[in-house]
Amino acid sequence: MTEDASGTPAVEFTVTRSGGKIVDVQSSSPEINHFLRVLKLSRAHNTWLNYALDLKLFFSIVKVPPHAVGRPECLTFMEHQDREGRADATINRRLAAVSSMFDELHLLDPERFSRNPVFPFQRSRHERRRRASLYRKQPERIPDVLATEQLQTLFGAVHTWRDRTLILLMWVSCLRISEALAIQFDDIECSNHSIQIRAGKGGHPRTAYMDSLTLEALNRYLDHERGELSPEEPHVFVALKGRARGTPLSVNSVQKLLTYHAKRGHLDAFHAHLLRHTGITQLIQGGMSEPAVRKLVGHRHPASLEPYLHLKDEFVADEFATAQQGLDMQTYRALLTGGDA
Repeated sequence: MTEDASGTPAVEFTVTRSGGKIVDVQSSSPEINHFLRVLKLSRAHNTWLNYALDLKLFFSIVKVPPHAVGRPECLTFMEHQDREGRADATINRRLAAVSSMFDELHLLDPERFSRNPVFPFQRSRHERRRRASLYRKQPERIPDVLATEQLQTLFGAVHTWRDRTLILLMWVSCLRISEALAIQFDDIECSNHSIQIRAGKGGHPRTAYMDSLTLEALNRYLDHERGELSPEEPHVFVALKGRARGTPLSVNSVQKLLTYHAKRGHLDAFHAHLLRHTGITQLIQGGMSEPAVRKLVGHRHPASLEPYLHLKDEFVADEFATAQQGLDMQTYRALLTGGDA
């Protein structure tokens, strides 16, 4: 067992898997276990899992227990991530897991955990808390989108109706991969082309919708590929071959599958979430109201759509030109030209 300089054991993690999925994460630290328990009871499964794995990574690098973590240990972690070539957003996300843990431990034992080394507690309403944080400043992220030709290339490269349906759900219906793979038969209402998303980000359920092409692709998958395969399995999307045949697909397997087909089509910068980015952008540029888009895609904060609204200067220019068509500027033109309009 690794020990720090004072002889205190470092934190060790145990990950339990069942059916190829992580079902539990425990550590040798009661404080970390308390935090993970709170997360598991109050947050979405993916949030708990991501935070648990980020903490496992953090403590594998700093090698001290929670009460011994200070600013130097956080800087050591950041330096390690730099050497690994991690992006600022990735480092910030992992620091957020550490910061959230210390916020909870402060509530649990404010005397022992009186400080948050990542994001110091605000002592007064006048204190500039952000300046003392270790989070890296990031430029405003503008989502990439796939061009029509790229979408056609990817759609044509996949060989099963299952994969075509998944692409359409992530693109046209703007679902996250995890949301698409979580769909069960009882969630689908064919009469109004709707899907109940029961495990959206943050644990917030919502209703999503399919267009006619997506519904047609789904029916072809169910009729010609899924058929009688694993009739007792409630999840719609399952593996069609190999040892995992008939079991629900994992997020990782779909990411790898789509990336493989994208590279075959020379879409080297592709990642699966681009499909959702593209779909949201097309809805906004197609004139769908922002509140309706947010409700459809599971965004709760009004500012969440700003990156998509500012995606293309051409879009802003076109919208401006359209707005001007309703204005009568002849009087003002006459004033500028001295009546020679």
